[in-house]
Order: sequence, then structure tokens, then C-alpha cells
Amino acid sequence: MWSTLSIIVIVVLVIALGVMAYLYHKKKEQCDKYKQGILVQKGYLQNMSHDIRTPMNAICGFSQILCNSQVRNMLSEEEISEYGVIIQSNTDLLSTLVDDILDISDMESGKYRLNIGVCNVNDVCRKAISTVKFRCPDKVNMYMTTDAADTYTIKSDPKRVEQVIMNFLTNAVKHTDEGEIHLHVSLTENPGMVTFSVADTGEGVAPDKAEVIFKRFEKFNTINGGTGLGLAICRMIATQLGGETKLDLNYKKQGARFVFTHPVDAELR
Repeated sequence: MWSTLSIIVIVVLVIALGVMAYLYHKKKEQCDKYKQGILVQKGYLQNMSHDIRTPMNAICGFSQILCNSQVRNMLSEEEISEYGVIIQSNTDLLSTLVDDILDISDMESGKYRLNIGVCNVNDVCRKAISTVKFRCPDKVNMYMTTDAADTYTIKSDPKRVEQVIMNFLTNAVKHTDEGEIHLHVSLTENPGMVTFSVADTGEGVAPDKAEVIFKRFEKFNTINGGTGLGLAICRMIATQLGGETKLDLNYKKQGARFVFTHPVDAELR
């Protein structure tokens, strides 16, 4: 009887120790994840501080030059125009950074709203290109092709569709020094869907990073500016519109191809 009781006690102790070890492991894992999250947030805030200061310094510096009448009189019309473009470019960049922060905040709090209406596919693409094209390096040709007629429309939020395409184009500009950036609209690549794709001849993305780059605060590299939120926002918008965003892993040419699929009639999620 005593030996049986001893065996039971030992078994219970072993089970208890096993449970304690498991709970300790889970607690340590959660602690490690928490520490990793703190490090990610710290790095994000450091990058954010740098990314905000850079355009602000450019805006302030060149504005001071143009506002100083004595210095301005020493500049040629070409230089004045060039400085104006720099100010506009950095203003747009700063606005994008702020918009990204506000968008991700609204999405997390449930305040992000879509305004579904008539969306002209080709129009939103042209608007996106006209907004981003001036940022292209001189050796990069940005252009658009489409399978859709100019009268072709879908049920969606035009502003959000344009935002996804603009983010794709902006990423392509950051990582393409020469060659081309090609925006294409296909009505046949994915049946029942409109497929927007942006292909570039830049540095490309490693296949093992295909999903990582769509996570928050993740960036292609730490050299180029940005919050690391753009692609995450693209995915969240696409999901709400009933579509998806992804890196085309079947693209074998130089560079990368990003794809945004959108149902003909958006279904809110």
C-alpha cells in the first residue's frame, strides 16, 4: 500500500514539475516577446524621429533661403524652381509620414472608415502616378498600361484604392535607381478580380521576406526613409475591400512585382 502511494506521489510530483516547467517556459517566451516588442518600438521611434526631422530640415532650410531677399536675388530662376520642388517633395513626404501614423491608429481603434462608391480604375491609377512620378530618379521611367477601358468602374473607395497603388509606387521609387516602374491593370490575371500590379527594376525582395515586409514597422532596409507602415496599411485596406496584397513570388525578372487584387464589387470586412 505504501509503495503504491509513493508511486502516486512521485507521479503527481512529476506532473506538477512538468506543468511548472511548461508555465515557466510560456512565461519566459511571453517575456522575451515583450522585450522584443519593446526593442522594435524603440527602433521604430528612433527611425520615426529621424524620418520626420529629415524632411522638416529640408523644408525649413530651403524656405529660409527663398524667404531671404538678398540670397534669393543671387539665385537663378532655375535654382529657385529647383528649391521649390525640393520643398514640395519633402512636404509631401512629411504628410505621408503623418498620414501613415494616423491611418494605423484609426485602424487599431476601429475608427477607420471606407466610403464605397463608383471607382474609375484608370483614373485612380493616373492620379497615383501623377502624385509620385516627380520623385522618380532621372534614369527611371514610370508608366502605366491597362486592359480596362477608360469608362470601366468598380464599386470601391477610390481614395483607398489610390492609396494602395501610391504606396506601391512610392516603394518602387525608393528602391529603383534606373530602369522602369510599370503600373499595370489586368482584368484577366485573376478571374472576378481587378489586378493592379507595380513592377520595378530595382534591388528586389528576398522570397523569405515576402510576408515580413507587410508587417508593421518592417522596412526593406534602414537607409531609405519611411515609417515601415505603408505596406501594412496596404494589406489592411485590401482586406477590408475584400482583396489582397502580396509580393509576386513567380516574378523572375530583375526587381520586384507587387500585386493588389480587388473584387469587381467590394465586400466590406
